[in-house]
Amino acid sequence: MPIVRINLNIKFSRLRVAAAAVALSALAGCATALPEPSVADASRAGRLWPGTTVNDLHRGKQRYAQACSSCHGLIDPHQFPSSRWPTMVKEMSGKLHLSPADVDDVTRYLVVASESQQAP
Repeated sequence: MPIVRINLNIKFSRLRVAAAAVALSALAGCATALPEPSVADASRAGRLWPGTTVNDLHRGKQRYAQACSSCHGLIDPHQFPSSRWPTMVKEMSGKLHLSPADVDDVTRYLVVASESQQAP
């Protein structure tokens, strides 16, 4: 799913704005749910980040959802290979001024989630 940014300099009536808000809410509801971290994920993460817990991965998931959704829709971690996520997170983190700990948490979650089995 590519990230699309559109700037519209059009004056809308209140009705059109309300209709657009409802449509965007409906689209957001259709988004794929983010993978929930598991013990197997924490074990896999431990190879790259020793001592990683399910709570660490869950914190990364929460931070990803909070920080990244402020600018664009959330991207399914499976959409990119695990090797691409560290660079993408680093590039985007500058725009959000994430702390190094937040960057680590988000990166760890996305790398591990991208390798997890997709829900049917």
